[in-house]
This record gives sequence, structure tokens and C-alpha cells, in this order.
Amino acid sequence: MKNKNIDYVFVYFNARKKRINEGKDSPEEFFYGYQYIKNKGYEVAIVEFGGKVNPVINLLLNNFQKIFINIFKFQYDFSGILYKDSLKTIKLSKNLILTNTRIGHSLIPYIIYNKLFKKDTEFSVFAMGMFNSSSNNKIILRIHKYLHSMLLYFIDNLIFIGQKEYKYALEIFKNQKSKIKFLPFGIDNNFWNTKDEKKDGPILFIGNDSNRDFDFLEKLVNQLSNKKFIVVSEHTDGRFNNLENVEILKGSWNKNILDDELIKNLYSQSKLTIIPLKNSLQPSGQSVALQSMSMNTPVIITQTDGFWDVENFKHKENIYFIETNKVSDWEIAIEELENDEKIYQKIQINAKSLIDQKFNTLEFGKNLFNIVGK
Repeated sequence: MKNKNIDYVFVYFNARKKRINEGKDSPEEFFYGYQYIKNKGYEVAIVEFGGKVNPVINLLLNNFQKIFINIFKFQYDFSGILYKDSLKTIKLSKNLILTNTRIGHSLIPYIIYNKLFKKDTEFSVFAMGMFNSSSNNKIILRIHKYLHSMLLYFIDNLIFIGQKEYKYALEIFKNQKSKIKFLPFGIDNNFWNTKDEKKDGPILFIGNDSNRDFDFLEKLVNQLSNKKFIVVSEHTDGRFNNLENVEILKGSWNKNILDDELIKNLYSQSKLTIIPLKNSLQPSGQSVALQSMSMNTPVIITQTDGFWDVENFKHKENIYFIETNKVSDWEIAIEELENDEKIYQKIQINAKSLIDQKFNTLEFGKNLFNIVGK
């Protein structure tokens, strides 16, 4: 008996199936539209990289992968595509949604095979940090561009959640403009929701990605020793161990470290959320900023080149921008928001309204379906 095709298959690295199986109340944003399309009545499945594979093959591929990444500074997961159960589900998909470019590149052999011989699957890839590279070597960067171009040639949609990355992609991939899409990210405002408006708690930092400016954060909390901070991250590296004004919590969404409800409570009690960033085209800090705004906790953030939407987010209207990571500038911003109740409340109200109108999972799902729902 022939297996039934699946309308949509979402491919992630990890952490999704466990959340679904646990049955806990959990925010939907990092499922990237899975629930919205499922609720429309389509057959939807989830694939995560992982499973049983021949240990010898796995060892060889992992060693080759380390060498490849070290030489070309490019992320692949060679063994991740060989798991039997994953491939079985992927092959049944009518629409394959790959939730980051590393997954997209890892599946390029299958994508090419499908387009050349089967031609019955539509491929969509989410791109976040696509143009970030740890190398300045021109040859390496040309190889990166070629690999991205090859991926774009064979897929149907390359979806960006940051405006700057999207516009940059349009410039460098001029022959494939019709495949390049912009989809504003949205968080689960039904989960990230509170009635608390008066907040007298600590200053909150949450984040793990490489574009968080941990060096600056260390300087800031040292300088502002009279203020209480909570730092949620896996990458503190002992920086704050001897500081009495900092509470450290190990946290990672992908590893399911810290319950979502605990994070929600941290937003609810915190006076401010701070997101100091290194400059990059990647829309870093986006999910934390949107979650915090939805929880009535004003956000102070570095305005990087990759800030995701400069049209809707306005300084001192719904967010507080800092142009450079200077301790004096951040100290002024924190003091202003702590002491000027009028500005604080205006940012609270406008930020919450913006999330409820435009940057939530319902709007994200609608916009995604407009792209992939053919």
C-alpha cells in the first residue's frame, strides 16, 4: 500500500516534538506557522534532525563535517539528513518548510534530486543570519555566495524575517527576486500576555546567540552596581559570578532549559528588558523584544544594521533605541525609563498594541500561508 502524501512537513533541529508531547501550555512562535496551517485542516508533520543511523557512518560524517566547517566556515549537518524516519516523512511531503538555512543547505542533495527527477515538492527555507560569516577571506565568502545561490536556484521560497537581510538578498540575488520573500516575525501574544502594568522588579537580559554583546553587558552591570539584573543565558562564562547585583539563570529554548512559564514570570516582574547587540545584518534579539513588549515590559535595544523593521518600531514611542554600546548611553536610557513614568507608560501601551496588531503568530501564520499555501 502506497503511503499517503503529507500536505506540509516542517523541519527543525530539535525541541518541538518534546513540547507537543508534554502537552504543556507553550508559546507557538518557534514552530514557525505549524499550528496555523494545521488548524486550517491540512495534514501537517514535524521532522527533527536526529534518530538512529549506522554509528560508523555517523562518525565518518561528523568528522568530515568538522573539517568542512573549519575550512569553509559554513554550517552543514551531513549526518542529520540520513536518519531513516526523517527521510521517510520528508519524501511524503508536498510542501517542505525548512526553518533555517543550515537545514536547507544540509538537505540540498535531496532538494536537487527532487527538482530534477520528481518535481512534486515545493521547498521553502527560512533565512536568519544567512549573510553572517566568521571569515573575511574573499574566496571563502565567494564560496558562501555560490552555495546560497545554488540553494536559492532549486528552492521555491527563501523567507526572511528581517527587512535589512531581505533587501540585501534582493540586491545580490537579482536573478531570483521572485523567490525572495519578507515575512514579519510574530510571537504568541496569547501566551505572552499579562495585566501587570506597574513593574518595580529587576532589569532583565535573555539571550544566547553570538550577536549578543556579552562583553558590553559585563561592563554595564559592573558600572550599575546599584541596580538588580537577571541574566538568562548559557553563555555567561563566569563573567558575573562575583557580582552581588546579578542573578544568573541558565536558559536555552532549544535545549528546553527553563520552563516557558518561568520566562513569562520573569518578563512579568521585570522593570525593563535590555538587549545589547553587536552590529550585524541578522535580526538578533527579535523574539525576546517582541515577547517582552507583549508582556508590558519596555525594551532597550541596540539599533543594529539588521534591526528587523525600522518602519513600525519607533524610538521612545514603542521601543527605546541605543545607537552604540556605550555604558553612559545605556545608563541614561535606563534612568530615563525608570524615572519618567509618562514615557515608560507610553512605550508600554504602544508596544503592546503593535504586537497585538501586527507582530503575533496569527498574522505570521496568515502571511506564511499566503506564501506557501498554493
